[in-house]
Amino acid sequence: MSSTEEHHGTRVFQSGLEPVVADPRPTSTAFVLAEAEPGDITDAGKQINKPFAVRKPSDGIGLPADIRDHIDSLYDQAITTVIVSPIDGTGSADEVRDNRVGDRFAKTGIHSMMKAEALGLPRPKLCGAPDQIASAVEDGISASQVTAEGIGYNPATTTVEITSATGKATRAIPVIGSNGELDSIVITHPGYGHAAPVSVTITDTSGSGSGASATATIGQVLDPVVAEAAGLMGQVRGMWYTDGPDGTNEQAVAARKLIGDKRIFLSDPRVLKNIDGVPYPKPSSPIWMGLQAKQDKTNNLAWPGSNMTITGIQGVNRPISYGEESNYLNFNHVNTILAEDAGFRAWGVWTCSDDPLWQFVNVVRVTDYLAENIEEAFRRFNDRPALLANLDLAVMAGRGELRKAENNGLLLPGSDFWLTDGNTPGEGSRGIFKFGMKHEVPAPMVDLQITQYRNIELAYELLFDSVTGRVEIGQLL
Repeated sequence: MSSTEEHHGTRVFQSGLEPVVADPRPTSTAFVLAEAEPGDITDAGKQINKPFAVRKPSDGIGLPADIRDHIDSLYDQAITTVIVSPIDGTGSADEVRDNRVGDRFAKTGIHSMMKAEALGLPRPKLCGAPDQIASAVEDGISASQVTAEGIGYNPATTTVEITSATGKATRAIPVIGSNGELDSIVITHPGYGHAAPVSVTITDTSGSGSGASATATIGQVLDPVVAEAAGLMGQVRGMWYTDGPDGTNEQAVAARKLIGDKRIFLSDPRVLKNIDGVPYPKPSSPIWMGLQAKQDKTNNLAWPGSNMTITGIQGVNRPISYGEESNYLNFNHVNTILAEDAGFRAWGVWTCSDDPLWQFVNVVRVTDYLAENIEEAFRRFNDRPALLANLDLAVMAGRGELRKAENNGLLLPGSDFWLTDGNTPGEGSRGIFKFGMKHEVPAPMVDLQITQYRNIELAYELLFDSVTGRVEIGQLL
């Protein structure tokens, strides 16, 4: 490296062509969205909709009982940093639901987790709202039908707005055809609280599109908090832990079928905890968060928080038997708890994804971890000149992260990172450079199949060959 500024004398320059190593983020940080009365939170020196950290049990002193109980369920499994964001739990059920959903622009409710890093807190990875279950709501936008395709719509400038007199948190995106027609409308967030009439407004800010129209249908949709969580987990690359309805196995599976996201983890039933000497049903989601935090800390995040003994509970609210019953839940992607002679055992490794490639929680989490680490490392290459040395260092950095992950047991052998063949001089002159990477996370061993055989020939041959005509006392016992 040399300077273009003239100088009479000797100078030493630190080379900018240095290897880049990622600084990995912690993976065991939990986030709990919990209800409280505003006065209780103020007394504890905290605020509604403002996340704060609980790093050890003593940090929970003075918090409302329900929040302490959620943290206790998690801490019974592992001590880790828990970011708590209180919401106003007073008012009607609809008002509390509104408070949970919050506002993405004001960063309230579930969106308050996006304040964490700005407040100097670690990015949350194991997240949940234990006071809420993944139940269906009957008044969301379940579908939208195009009644006129129109012409000339620009995909980059066309938006869809679905509204009613009372509905909230609904979002949708248009699908524009090759000839500028409105093919369909995808409901990304079904919202809740809708009542007829419902209006659908299609707008193309470029002014080129016209003539399209559509209607929307009110029906049963996923709980709005879980729907919001799916989008937020993609932004923070975290996992959202939610509780099923804790009714019947069939109801738990029905709740799961409303969810199709790889970053949602559903558990059912609830657990029983001692509250003033009485076994009381409590959510199991903080327990699963704690078990995964324990695995992250003692092994690594390639180990799912399953097949582990649960501590701190008296029982489960609905006993689940190993075999047919647990299989029905697990293979419908509902994670559960088994009651055993030696205690209670977490049983399940499944996300709510409908795609078999993303059905295992550890596969999703390790993939997110690697993507985040490599993104973080490659930021240091931004704005460097496109020299051969810098491109080689970038490839080395990517390969180094993958090799490190292999050595730490996060990946199977065979990973690679490279500059793709898709790079062109035109894109290079505009500062665009494309890389590729491939890797494979070890799947959990969920189905161990052992074939049993009779060994008649060898067993009897060995028996006959060992006959000596002498009998010792031990042979008769």
